[in-house]
Amino acid sequence: MAVADIHRTIDAIWRIESAKLIASLTRIVRDVGLAEDLAQDALVIALERWPETGIPDKPGAWLMATAKHKAIDRLRHDAMAERKHTELGRDLEINEALIAADFDVTEDAVDDDLLRLIFISCHPVLSAQAWR
Repeated sequence: MAVADIHRTIDAIWRIESAKLIASLTRIVRDVGLAEDLAQDALVIALERWPETGIPDKPGAWLMATAKHKAIDRLRHDAMAERKHTELGRDLEINEALIAADFDVTEDAVDDDLLRLIFISCHPVLSAQAWR
């Protein structure tokens, strides 16, 4: 099958499946704009792969599976970004609290911390293997 024929077939499949695809994705992600983006991403992947691999037996199901995988990736990415933003906010609050406390980091304080670390690392409870 020629590439032009495959593209016409993909266009026809898209016209048939796109509304159902976007509706199902909207139910999953609860955002019409995101659902349309995910459906378009699946279409782009189909346009890249199908001329090489051929049109699958169930192209609508293939588009839906591809779009769902994209949705899962997006939801995971958004959840990770939210966790990172929360961590950054917490770190910022801690740093601001430390600055507000106006800690006096003098040479003596650093020496005391270093000495404390030496004593902790030489504690008799630690085995000789822990030193290596």
